[in-house]
Amino acid sequence: MSPIVPPDLLGDALEWLRGLDGVRPERADERLSELRARHPEVRMRLLWQREAATDDYHYDLLLPSPEGSVSLAFAPDRAIPWPLRGGQRSGEQLVLRVNGVDMTMERVVSVLDVLWDDVALARRLVNSALVEQAVDVRDQHLPADRLQEAMDAFRRARGLLTAQAVREWMAERGLSHARLEEIVAREAAVAALRQDVVKGQVEDFFATHRAEFDRLRVVRLRYADPSRADVAAALLRAGAVPPDGPDGAEPDGVEKEADPVALAVEEVLAGVATCRMEANNRDGLVALFGAPAADARAGQVLGPARLPDGGFCVAHVLAVEPAELDEVTRGLVERRIFDDWLAEQRRNAHVEWFWGSRARTDELTAALRT
Repeated sequence: MSPIVPPDLLGDALEWLRGLDGVRPERADERLSELRARHPEVRMRLLWQREAATDDYHYDLLLPSPEGSVSLAFAPDRAIPWPLRGGQRSGEQLVLRVNGVDMTMERVVSVLDVLWDDVALARRLVNSALVEQAVDVRDQHLPADRLQEAMDAFRRARGLLTAQAVREWMAERGLSHARLEEIVAREAAVAALRQDVVKGQVEDFFATHRAEFDRLRVVRLRYADPSRADVAAALLRAGAVPPDGPDGAEPDGVEKEADPVALAVEEVLAGVATCRMEANNRDGLVALFGAPAADARAGQVLGPARLPDGGFCVAHVLAVEPAELDEVTRGLVERRIFDDWLAEQRRNAHVEWFWGSRARTDELTAALRT
């Protein structure tokens, strides 16, 4: 059986780790490129932990393999004793103080009880950790010219078109220039990861899932009262709107043919609903209305569906535009492919929660893997 760690790498890696004594993480991460260049066949990830008692950094080099993972570390003689590793100053547990009352991290976490009822929020937390892990095992150190290009794109995306605007933006967030460079470099690394994940898959994925990217033009009504939403959906499906005659009857006793736009105007003027006319991608409507939106055609009524803010939504499909692989759709396809990749990573991830009951954490973890 071949060794998990090649013999020539072991000595080289330990010697490299010894050279990190007194080096900060951003510089250590840059130096990892040198070690990776000498051993391109081996995946590597550098982990670090700041020792609060001494403000020093301890490094571990993680070497994943099919059989497991190897962790290599070097501790100088002056390093903090093992029983004290991970100790924190009491002040580091403070998040904020309001009128002299301390808000600790433990209390902040307890306030986040909403997490247990919001799988989307938990999914974002886990996704962030998985993306960071995937980025760390790649050699994504940006040369100066690439970093400047990424910085320029970062500034343009946020409307920071002058040096003064950048300084004010950094001051508002308490960021140093070095920290800003770290953020930009990380975003560039994540973008490169996304491109690698979706590379060569877009055309085939689109051909297989083309209908899911159709664009549907809809009249969308939002109600606070669920009974009003039910009535509107029923009227649209029945093909009639309330008559305008005295006592609710037309002079000839005939109801008018349903017109979704006319109904929307009446509901808005009556103050019982708000209305938007939109062009939605089909997968977005499926996320809101479920399976009926998957094959919805012109004239179909969707809903009512409960909205995240507690309101209720009804939509009438005016037209369906078959999907074409244009720039916008390509971006949506790439996002779907990357989301599917993340879903697979979540299914295989070992997730540990450090607060909350066992029943709650098990239920949430199961939902993340669905």
